[in-house]
Amino acid sequence: MKLRYSLLIAVISYVLFTLSNVPANKILTLIKANVELPAQIYGVEGSIWQGSAQNIIINAQPPLNNFNWSINPLALLLAQVSADIQTQIEQQKITGHTTYNIISGNLIADNIHTEIDAKALQKLLNLPFGKLDGKISADIKQLIVNGQNIQQLDGVLRWNKAKFTLAETVKLGNIQIILTSDETQNIIATLSNKGGQLKLEGDVTLQANKNYQLDMKFTPAKNASNNIKQSLSLFAKRQNNGSYRLKQTGNLRNL
Repeated sequence: MKLRYSLLIAVISYVLFTLSNVPANKILTLIKANVELPAQIYGVEGSIWQGSAQNIIINAQPPLNNFNWSINPLALLLAQVSADIQTQIEQQKITGHTTYNIISGNLIADNIHTEIDAKALQKLLNLPFGKLDGKISADIKQLIVNGQNIQQLDGVLRWNKAKFTLAETVKLGNIQIILTSDETQNIIATLSNKGGQLKLEGDVTLQANKNYQLDMKFTPAKNASNNIKQSLSLFAKRQNNGSYRLKQTGNLRNL
């Protein structure tokens, strides 16, 4: 038994050592010849274990630039591909750790961090209305995805010095959105803020079938203009205490 185990370790070690000396671009060429990849990858350098790509383009989305990876070869013994990654989108850096379980098909992202200007995010999401200002940061403690379904999410989004301009600029202070998931794989975003001309409170629940439930309360501060209050009345119901409440359900596919 010990001999078999030692031979297995020796074979695996030899394979890993051999692969470490094969350039990543040659392995990519071999894969392309046999598999249709969901992404276009350019400027590959380094080895399969530690390398980089100048650009990765997925379904005509904004490219991932300066993509760097460092794979832990020992994780393959557990049927996992585990890697530290670093990349950029629109010159905004993203860092974190990802693990793909070959058996279950789960993709796990840990400790993902990025910061992005609100203007750059608006451009990425192609939001056609208004103007966003401020700095947005995302800290995802853990994200588990299987296929198209998010199975677990734990993270925080922060929008500091938030401003939204339509007919008039509204200062929203520092916004925090806590992201969680429940046992039925619903994604729950709980929103609040400090400072600004509007106090924000509420949450949004997104189900796996893209149905959502939104329940938000907006409370104008003393420095909020009459134009802001009138704008709130266009989509939210005024309450007796002077706040405005918006409750809405729907499906994201219809937006």
